[in-house]
Amino acid sequence: MEVIIVRHGRPVIDRRTDGTVADPVLDEHGAWQAERVSSWLAHEAIDAIVASPKTRAIDTVRPLADTLSVDIDIVADFDEIDRNASVYVPTDIWATHAQDLLDGLTEQRYADIGYDPPEVFTERVHTAWHDFVARRPGERVVVSCHGGTIREIIRAVLGDAAPSFHVKVEFASITRIRVEEHRSVLVSLNETGHFDADRIAMRGAMNTASTLDP
Repeated sequence: MEVIIVRHGRPVIDRRTDGTVADPVLDEHGAWQAERVSSWLAHEAIDAIVASPKTRAIDTVRPLADTLSVDIDIVADFDEIDRNASVYVPTDIWATHAQDLLDGLTEQRYADIGYDPPEVFTERVHTAWHDFVARRPGERVVVSCHGGTIREIIRAVLGDAAPSFHVKVEFASITRIRVEEHRSVLVSLNETGHFDADRIAMRGAMNTASTLDP
């Protein structure tokens, strides 16, 4: 099984004052990212599409699901560490717009900011990943989720080889994992070529090059 993991596109800032959980939609750039990654993956033989329950994850692969006429299967435990937070700020602007979140994390006040404790988050995602692999919903499956979730999935794949694995996962990037009978292999991480390239144009260029090859 090939698992194609997509981080959601860039969302808007969402601050709730009514006690509800923040669930932002994609901003204009995030919607463009969703169209690009969906257009790219539409050229692959996708059997199933899975997403976390958050709107930003679902909307990132909605164009792909519509193109392929495939339902989106929700896996609740692929949600991010902030699953109960009333505030969402895109991670690339935390330094200027999310001091409250930074303070809460630094002081380990996880419940106050609606975050899972790290050990709870790790166990949740690892269990969800192993259950997903055992279920094997298809031979090529797209999973749309979150940066922290993707890092934990990679840790689950690498096991003891990555006890402190950390990487910045770009919005709407692609990470590929090949699930074999007795092991899983990280094939790629943070693919972003789909933002600048078009598979139809690439195919035409390759065909032209082949006719010129002596």
